[in-house]
Amino acid sequence: MIEYVKGQIAELTPAIAVIDCHGVGYGLNISLNTFSALQGKQEAKLYVYEAIREDAYVLYGFSTRQERALFLLLISVSGIGGNTARMILSALTRQNWSTSSVPATTSCSRP
Repeated sequence: MIEYVKGQIAELTPAIAVIDCHGVGYGLNISLNTFSALQGKQEAKLYVYEAIREDAYVLYGFSTRQERALFLLLISVSGIGGNTARMILSALTRQNWSTSSVPATTSCSRP
């Protein structure tokens, strides 16, 4: 399990960040909030969610643990996958992530 990646930002678009960690480029799907947090920076630390399926291995990156926790809550809802959850996060502002949205006692296990 990958907890986070930290390194140089090799590429950055509103949907994907490529982080160079000691010569290995990790492509992570990101929300617009994470994109905004990374703009203008040369280095980044992104918290990771790994979606491992038969046909794909996809990484999602988040600038904060709170954003990742909210993502995990979203994908626990039937019918909401990783990309839909990422789009929902992109539509929210950080101010919408009140502490009541993701209680500190929330336990989010990875499937």
